[in-house]
Amino acid sequence: MPANLNALIRYKTINSCLYGGKRRYDIHELIDVCSDALNETRGLGIRISERTIRDDLRVMRSDILGFNAPIVQKNSLYFYSDPKYTILSVGITDPGIMDAVIKSLIRIRRDIKHPELEIVLKKLKALSPESFDNELIEIAHSQKVFTRYHRTNQERNEVKSHRIRHKVKTEKSSTYPGQKPMMPFPTEPGASVLWGDLMKSL
Repeated sequence: MPANLNALIRYKTINSCLYGGKRRYDIHELIDVCSDALNETRGLGIRISERTIRDDLRVMRSDILGFNAPIVQKNSLYFYSDPKYTILSVGITDPGIMDAVIKSLIRIRRDIKHPELEIVLKKLKALSPESFDNELIEIAHSQKVFTRYHRTNQERNEVKSHRIRHKVKTEKSSTYPGQKPMMPFPTEPGASVLWGDLMKSL
């Protein structure tokens, strides 16, 4: 996933700068505010590179995380073309992104003590078609054990996926003409967790 904890903090910070259209920021100002945010929240004591911020802007503009932020650059200054836009109101709806976010949250869980993180994690797990059981959450505190478990879980999911494909194929062959086969992992229409729900816990 292109969004680790540091990246999420930077996205949140850039969004807070560009939201509302009160002022416009050049690349060096964005570097300053994002460096300050990381130093304050994580105590890293580093200065972010220009390349990192430009990559962040590219990701925010794109559909990689579903943001599609209307970031405009004019006279070397960045701003939202729609001052009311905010990435915090964008839902995490893509299953692939959702599962990647869950796995990232599991890895950074011990670094964040905010209670909202647990709430967001539970919401995402409830919406995700993939199984994330309590055992995976608990062993996430040990990266070595987590890696071994994840490999085992992948093998288990491959077997599970094979069974599902076989089941769908069987159901498809037994449906009536014009009848749609039952799909595995039905999801609730419009169900999502907002990026704002996640970022307010950072």
